[in-house]
Order: sequence, then C-alpha cells, then structure tokens
Amino acid sequence: MRFIDMHCHPPVPEFLDGPFAPFLPALETQFGRKVPRMTPDELAGYYRSLDGRAVILGWDNEASSGLPGFSSDQVAALVATAPDVFIGFGSVDPHRTNLIEPVERAAGLGLAGLKFHPAAQGFDPSRKRFLPMFERAAALGLVCLFHTGYTALGAGLPGGGGIQTRYANPMLLDALAARVPHLQIVAAHPSWPWQAEAIAAARHKPSIRLELSGWSPRLFPPELIEACTGVLAGRTLFGSDFPFMTPELWLREWDRLGIDAAVTRRVVHDNAAELLGL
Repeated sequence: MRFIDMHCHPPVPEFLDGPFAPFLPALETQFGRKVPRMTPDELAGYYRSLDGRAVILGWDNEASSGLPGFSSDQVAALVATAPDVFIGFGSVDPHRTNLIEPVERAAGLGLAGLKFHPAAQGFDPSRKRFLPMFERAAALGLVCLFHTGYTALGAGLPGGGGIQTRYANPMLLDALAARVPHLQIVAAHPSWPWQAEAIAAARHKPSIRLELSGWSPRLFPPELIEACTGVLAGRTLFGSDFPFMTPELWLREWDRLGIDAAVTRRVVHDNAAELLGL
C-alpha cells in the first residue's frame, strides 16, 4: 500500500449535490477544477489504481445549513462497497440535543472516527457542553478530525455564508486536548493564518496530529515543512481533500520538495496506519 489519504470527501451526487451544493461554485473556483461525480465503484477503482486507501468523511451540518448531511450510515454503506480501500469517518451535528447517541452509532457501524468542521458547524469544540461527546468518542476509540484554518466554504458569499473562521483556530483543539487528553485529534489542513499555533499545539499535546490536505505542498511555509519532516514527522498525516484536490497532484508536489524517503513513508502511510490500527 503506497499511501493512506486521510481526507476524502465522497464525490457521490448524494454529497456534492446535497449538503455541499451551496459551496460547490466557490470550491471549484478556489481549487481551479470542475469537481467530478463518481460512483462508489469508480472511486474505489481510482484509489486502487494509485495503490492507495481513502478515509471517507461524513458531514452533518443540518442545524446550520438546513440541509440534510451525509450521515454515518451513508458513510458505512459506501465503505461496505470496497472495505479493502475505504475507511469511514462519520459526523455529528454538535447542535443536536443528544450528542452521545450518534457517537455510539458511528462506532457501532464500524467507523474509525468522526469529522467536524467547527467553522461551518458554528461551534467551539473545547466548550464544556461538548466534552461528554468527545469523552465518549475517546472511550470508543474514535479518532476525531477537525477542519482548521481558512475555509473555501462560503468564500465570496455575503457574510461568508454565515461561516465564522474563528472557530477553526487550532488553539481550540489545544484546549480540547487538555480537557480530554485521551482523544486522538487530527488538525486537518495547513492552518493558515494560524500555522504557528497548530505546530505549537501538536508539539505540546501528544494526542494532536497535523494533516496536510487541501494545499499543494509547494505552497507550504518553511516552518510547516520543517516541523512535519522533523520534530512532528511521527505525527503528520497525508490528506488530499479529494475530489477538490487529487492525491496525484499532492504527492507529485511533495516529491518535488526532496524529502527523505523514510520520512515520506511515515507521512503518507505509516503514521495513518498506526493511528487507525491498520
């Protein structure tokens, strides 16, 4: 297995033309590509052709957007079409009344983690009312992946589509890690404009990992390259942000950085395999 892509949005119509429909024009402009629709078989075939595996991310933002999400059950059904390729992360709308049931549901479906987008979902994950949800996720062994930094979602819309970027500050994950120390946290994307904060949080809290999706490695600031190939090489993960960015592009640009092959192996495969128990 060449790589494990920690950040794959399901490119099926139920997702792209459902909860992501309001965001697609801005995303396609941001990434400079028309987003393809794929069947589960086509998606699995694509990753098999690259000798890779993909973490399929759920989406539950109904309280903020008014649109049904891409549920943990839908993620599990997609994973079941190609369990040799796909790994599933569900999602929980933090504005639900009962936050424990959907966490337990995701675990019961055999999913490996949960995906959160604090800016789009409009919540501070370190607040006291959310801690029982994360404590239960930790107890069940679910990895929690959080969007951090700038988001193309809502970019250019009036008021940014109501999305508040401040909730994507990785310092909120630092606070969460202090309060739920056994929760395995993934800080997704280079965290601009808070890159230094993300690195500091990951260096200080051993439960926090950096994940590098959504940016071409040629645009990574030197401090990020130094950290993720040095002191944090054992806690840095590859993600592409497919279908908005392809793993092929990301890996090609990473190779051009001239990173040591052993470090590359850890970042693009081994660290994720260890985290996910593969």
